[in-house]
Amino acid sequence: MKKFVQDIKMFWKTAKHIESLSRGLMILNIIRAIFNSLSPFINIYMAARIVDMILAGEPWEKTLLMAGITVFLDFFVVMMKAILNYFINIRRTIFSQNYNYSKNSKISAMDYDMVDTVETQKTLNRIKQHENMNTGGLRSFERDFPTMIGYVFTIIFSVALTLELFISPYPKHLFGMAKFIVTPYFAVFILLFCVFSVYFTSYCNAKCTRFRVSEIDRRMPFFNQFINAILGAFSSGSGPMNVRIYQQKPILSQGLEQTFKESHEIMKNYNKYRVKHRTIPCEIIATLMQIILYAFAGISALVGRFSVGSISQYISSILKFTDAVSSLVSTFETLRYNNEITKIYFDFIETPSHMIQGTLPVEKRDDREYEVEFRDVSFQYPNTDFWALRHVNFKFKIGERLAVVGMNGSGKTTMIKLMCRLYDPTEGQILLNGIDIRKYDYKEYHSIFSVVFQDFNLFAFTLGQNVAASTDYDEEKVRQSLMEANFGERLDKLEKGTETYLYRNFEKDGVEISGGEAQKIALARALYKNAPFIILDEPTAALDPIAEADVYSNFNNIVGDKTAIYISHRLSSCRFCDRIAVFDGGSVVQFGTHDELVADEKGKYHELWHAQAQYYTEKTA
Repeated sequence: MKKFVQDIKMFWKTAKHIESLSRGLMILNIIRAIFNSLSPFINIYMAARIVDMILAGEPWEKTLLMAGITVFLDFFVVMMKAILNYFINIRRTIFSQNYNYSKNSKISAMDYDMVDTVETQKTLNRIKQHENMNTGGLRSFERDFPTMIGYVFTIIFSVALTLELFISPYPKHLFGMAKFIVTPYFAVFILLFCVFSVYFTSYCNAKCTRFRVSEIDRRMPFFNQFINAILGAFSSGSGPMNVRIYQQKPILSQGLEQTFKESHEIMKNYNKYRVKHRTIPCEIIATLMQIILYAFAGISALVGRFSVGSISQYISSILKFTDAVSSLVSTFETLRYNNEITKIYFDFIETPSHMIQGTLPVEKRDDREYEVEFRDVSFQYPNTDFWALRHVNFKFKIGERLAVVGMNGSGKTTMIKLMCRLYDPTEGQILLNGIDIRKYDYKEYHSIFSVVFQDFNLFAFTLGQNVAASTDYDEEKVRQSLMEANFGERLDKLEKGTETYLYRNFEKDGVEISGGEAQKIALARALYKNAPFIILDEPTAALDPIAEADVYSNFNNIVGDKTAIYISHRLSSCRFCDRIAVFDGGSVVQFGTHDELVADEKGKYHELWHAQAQYYTEKTA
């Protein structure tokens, strides 16, 4: 009973949430379901009356009038459903857009360390897989819940049209089978059999649902992920090139074929189980129910309890009743199962923020005299035991150029993520002007950083919108930022200038850009924001040597009076920086100027510098 109450509460919560995403959608769906339920009963009732009128010899005018009323009622219901369909389709489109937005909005609003976890990605994949397979979620509830309400009204209408069958006077003098069947006691038996039928159908549906959860939902997500990964290798990114160069098609096709075979086997086993444990037994019960009701109605008609026209009414209504009861129970069980899937969505969008949300405003200093300090900072990524950073200590002031160097996996990018407060330290503190950054307003703190990460994103919007990260932008400022990022020559060749669309996702005349050009646009975006801090994580990795040299030579002019933090594997780019932080094994092992660090022959920087010296134009002894 407790589980039943919880399911009803989840129904209510889901319906309210869908209404919040698209006002009126659920109400209109329910009204349409009622009209769908009402439609066949108009003909059932009116046809019975017309038959009785014909057999009773009523004037043809009255019979024709009754037929006209039937046609009018049918036309009215059809028109109402058409109008409802029109408004439902509009609201369903709004619901689909807002539903997708609710997930994307949560991703953008939730703590980044939660977005970056395997658990969150698995949750999003599960939601997506259920949507793609149409096996549950908000969209299924929006479709199935009104359908269930429609079945309830079908039962109400059918009971209303068959009630006379059970309450009309019973003849006193009956013989044979009629004496046993046409009695109030047999009516009670029918009622009890209906209750048993509902219970039995519910039991069979629940049994099949448990089997489905244990077999299909447990194993199909893996198969779907695997299939998507293989198909992606065939069709996206650099996958198609690798498939051809390394002749990977046979091994991928074999993996795809085996996965399809196993998934089909799962579905085959489930369908066998469903036929054996639900379809056959439920059909047997439904058939017995129909036989009993037909016998009751037919013999009642023969002994004169009601008119011939009513026979058609009762039999048709009984058929509708039995189908509706079976479908109601099945849909209800489907919705109860759907609650488990819907809960995944609600758990996701209701994920609480555990990062401290400070309230202090970030000091707006005209002199840009800020100081950042890492004080004994250590960090572990969520759900890992590995220390990505360990006891990091250093400080630097605004206006300085700080280079961060080290081998892959030494903690450079992790340090940037902590400073930007995408993560909070596991131990220690990060201070801005002597104040723990967790005490600052979260969004306002982010506003002081412009970052070009290694894995930045550009969108299939206009060049200006990509640079400004907004639909509205200052065109002159965009052009200036692109010029400073060394994109000016390509910009001059674009006929539509900053209104040129990148890529061809939305516009057939969009332009395709190279990796180096994309990196310049990302750098221009960082410059356009004009934040006090500009952080460049391998900003020239995709640039050719000449473009890279231009960025280095113009770096001070580009950055201006901002603080620049520069992560690079190319140590020749560090010489113009005021300070250099050398990371190794998650710790800062050296901190100082280029000359100081290269002179320390036992230091890590000296080792890295001389390992790369053969590639420098100007070598250092």
